[in-house]
Amino acid sequence: MSDRKACVGPEEVGVLMDLLSHDILNNNQATLSYLELIHSSEVDRRTKEFAEKAASQLRTSSVLLDGIRRFVSSSRDGRLPTSPVDLRETLADVGREVSSLFPHKKVTVDTSGVAAGTRVIGANCVSDLFTNLIMNLVQLDPAQRVRVEVKVRPARRKAGTEVRVEVSSPNAVLPQGVGDDLFAHASPGDASKMARVSGAVFASSVARALGGGVTSRVLDPKRNRGCAFDVTLEGVRPR
Repeated sequence: MSDRKACVGPEEVGVLMDLLSHDILNNNQATLSYLELIHSSEVDRRTKEFAEKAASQLRTSSVLLDGIRRFVSSSRDGRLPTSPVDLRETLADVGREVSSLFPHKKVTVDTSGVAAGTRVIGANCVSDLFTNLIMNLVQLDPAQRVRVEVKVRPARRKAGTEVRVEVSSPNAVLPQGVGDDLFAHASPGDASKMARVSGAVFASSVARALGGGVTSRVLDPKRNRGCAFDVTLEGVRPR
């Protein structure tokens, strides 16, 4: 055999990702059915709460994995979507989906800070980006009532079409060691450290592929309380 190291190409990575996601998503669905059976049975309230929380974890991991699978497939084929979407309408759909993933919490996603008609480039990738970002923010918030606020901030460049979106929660706690640049800390050998912000890391990867990015910051550094994710995307000039 040759001493030359073999490299796994994008096609093989894509196939392996499809196999992995298919297997895990099927397993998750089977386990979810069992947990839902427990929840609907005559068991004590505490057992139902545990079943509900476990089911929520499975649902969120399935959403993340499905988003990664679609993103890898699009990247592999070199066909990342470039069509514009209405950001406020997309966020309204995202808010409803995320709320349904956490039945044991009261989740409110306030999108009043996003003007009607705001459009960004990215089609379904935009939905996957914000679904995983907001989902991750809810996971970082220990409260039973979670309020996520989404607002558009002024662009840093006067020229161009940059859209800056702030997604925040006043009670979410960002894990220690997570810096401004999420993707910079997501090294393969340190995955366990970033597991709690996996949705945000994925969102950062999607934003970068669309020509933007995601950074994180603590709202109240003294108490280490409150978290905001700042998203930059390419917008569309108003007609």
